[in-house]
Amino acid sequence: MHILKLIYFSAIFLPLAQLPAEARNIENQSPVVSKAVSKADFIQQNQWQTKASFLLAQQSSDSSNDSQVADNSWTNSEEEAQTPAEVLSNLQQIRGADFAPYRGAPGFTIANPYGFGADGGNFYVGLGYTPITRGSQDVGEDDGDAIMGFGVGLGNASKAVGVEINYTLASFGFNRNFGAGGFSAKVHRTISPGWGVALGYNGFLNTGDANDFEDSVYLATTKIFSTREKLNSAFSRVAMTVGVGNGEFRTEDAIEDDEEGFNVFGSLAFRIARPISGVIEWTGQDLAVGTSVSPFKRIPVTFNLGLRDIIGAGDGARFVFGVGAGF
Repeated sequence: MHILKLIYFSAIFLPLAQLPAEARNIENQSPVVSKAVSKADFIQQNQWQTKASFLLAQQSSDSSNDSQVADNSWTNSEEEAQTPAEVLSNLQQIRGADFAPYRGAPGFTIANPYGFGADGGNFYVGLGYTPITRGSQDVGEDDGDAIMGFGVGLGNASKAVGVEINYTLASFGFNRNFGAGGFSAKVHRTISPGWGVALGYNGFLNTGDANDFEDSVYLATTKIFSTREKLNSAFSRVAMTVGVGNGEFRTEDAIEDDEEGFNVFGSLAFRIARPISGVIEWTGQDLAVGTSVSPFKRIPVTFNLGLRDIIGAGDGARFVFGVGAGF
């Protein structure tokens, strides 16, 4: 029995790793020593554009006229420049506030790839699980399975291009041989703050049994819209992803009939609150809805919960879960 993909792991495991990486368009950053990052660097990398974070980042970059506060893929608003006296006055008023930025970020897709990626040496790892794999209910079984993945990002997506390489362990042996999996790659570019485009090749090199993402090529773009000025406000950001791909992105009928060709996929995410987003998407085969949560301010962990196969492919809705961290 051919079992279709559980869930494309990088969409679950990358929210933390990719969002900070996407923002690195600061021309003159201070050197990072022993991976210790300054407060202003955290702000620039995480791009949480609150008033306080803007003031701190601006103060830290006064020595360079070419430096600017970058926008993150979850925020694309800009603040008006202020005089040094105004900056100092505002900093004095908020001296006692906690300026430490959130290191995690909720995701904006469930299973779909998107237009941003890891770069700058960022490393990520994650785990996904579903208690019911697609197709198991047709034969009277409720087989679950898990996947694990890890990857690294190279280059600089803001100045040139970022290159992301990852490996997915597609099965833990519950419904196929343990160790089946494959390598995937993505080349991505941040066109402007909050807008990225990526070209990916999933399963370009594979191990063990055939996996469900083998030889899948896609092109995806993601655009972030600011609906409210402050990120802490409810529904302050909307993320839209549109893409086209072959292989795993084909319809279920096309896969069963072994028909080649490309198909469209897309996602729409809402930043419900600062640490939480809600997502609805079409994977090319089925409709999915879910939520992504990054609950800890200083611990870079993101959780995704979703329902796949609501309509379209599959034999009934099934639960999917993922957790990941980036470094």
